[in-house]
Amino acid sequence: MVSDLAPQIYQHLRDIEKHYMVEPDYLAKSQKEIKDTSRAFLIEWMADVHRKYKLKPETLYLSVNMCDRLMSKIGMTAMMTTAKYEEIYPPTLKDLMECSENKFTRKDVLDMETKMLSVIDFDFMTPTPYRFLKRFKKMVPTF
Repeated sequence: MVSDLAPQIYQHLRDIEKHYMVEPDYLAKSQKEIKDTSRAFLIEWMADVHRKYKLKPETLYLSVNMCDRLMSKIGMTAMMTTAKYEEIYPPTLKDLMECSENKFTRKDVLDMETKMLSVIDFDFMTPTPYRFLKRFKKMVPTF
């Protein structure tokens, strides 16, 4: 909210964004068993859960980023973990498990969360497209 510092803040975000970017073709290169349509279904499911619980946009963008960074099928774990980070009232693990039709046990999800956080070195501070879109929206005059 400090407009005179906004250019420096966003330049910093653009600089660190490079560190967290995922190769656009990572599925073809390193995750051949995951099709791009599978990723699309996962992201669609995450968006549905996001809407159902009326979570903040940051939660969805960070969840997608985390899934892509981990290159695996862990959408529910990413949503649960980032909601804990971004939301005041995140959905409960029980609620999220119900959204995934109880395909996982509580232990499975919590174990995956521990692994996921270890893989990303507990580093949540990645700039997502949402931050840039929010800034660009402020820069564009409304009609």
